[in-house]
Amino acid sequence: MKVREALMIGRKRLSDAGIANPALDSELILGYVLGKDRLKLLVYDEMSITKQQLECFNDLLGLRCQSTPIAYIIGRKEFYGLNFYIKPGVLIPRPETELLVEETSNVIYSIENPLIADLCCGSGVISVAVAVNNNRVKVYASDISDVACEVARTNIKLHGVQDRVLLMQGDLWMPFEEKNIRGFDVVVSNPPYIPKEELSTLPDDVKSEPQIALNGGTGGLEFYRRIVSKAPEFLKIGGRIIFEIGWNQARDVEIMLKETGFQDIKVIKDYAGFDRVISGVFCGL
Repeated sequence: MKVREALMIGRKRLSDAGIANPALDSELILGYVLGKDRLKLLVYDEMSITKQQLECFNDLLGLRCQSTPIAYIIGRKEFYGLNFYIKPGVLIPRPETELLVEETSNVIYSIENPLIADLCCGSGVISVAVAVNNNRVKVYASDISDVACEVARTNIKLHGVQDRVLLMQGDLWMPFEEKNIRGFDVVVSNPPYIPKEELSTLPDDVKSEPQIALNGGTGGLEFYRRIVSKAPEFLKIGGRIIFEIGWNQARDVEIMLKETGFQDIKVIKDYAGFDRVISGVFCGL
């Protein structure tokens, strides 16, 4: 069978299963099976594929038809222009989270040797992307999940930033307290922020992602409260906290920040026009 024929079969099978981007996903899966990028697939679409490759392609199509996320199937996801290793058990990075990296990079641009804390670091994409784009930064990243720490460690090594992204396992501020690491210029976090009462309404492919990375408790605000309440112990005066937030959470998080000594609150909208990032400067209690 030719590549072109296999792609057509894949596209139809995914389309019939109600998958949103059948052509793209078919290309990504076949590219993964053949070890080639999408462009080469489309240029060399008359190339023959073996029976074994076709069987593997069909098996992986079956997973996608069952709403397994494409990133889990091919084991990678592009984020901020970089390729990252991804596996089941970690949150799949979204394009809107790139705004968090962009804002963090802007804040630290003029700081000589910026020190950053990344809480709920997951697969490590925020820490790594910031470090790759600023060779003066040092990031301490933490996550409670064994799988997340395994994946983050792989991504840190993959991008050669082991000397500047230091990974610690533990619940939010706990590892920072244990090691007495303080004085951060920036605290950045994309915490779980889906309200627990809405988890059952999520799309099937999102439901396959780890609950620990999605469940933000009642109203989705639990982790913001826990991070903000202790942030004054770890941030420099004049340091900034930067969060990713849900589309309707800006006001609640702004109130938390102001009550804890933060000023100069700024909200950034995502590509769809929804509130997505909030930041504030710590001015002291």
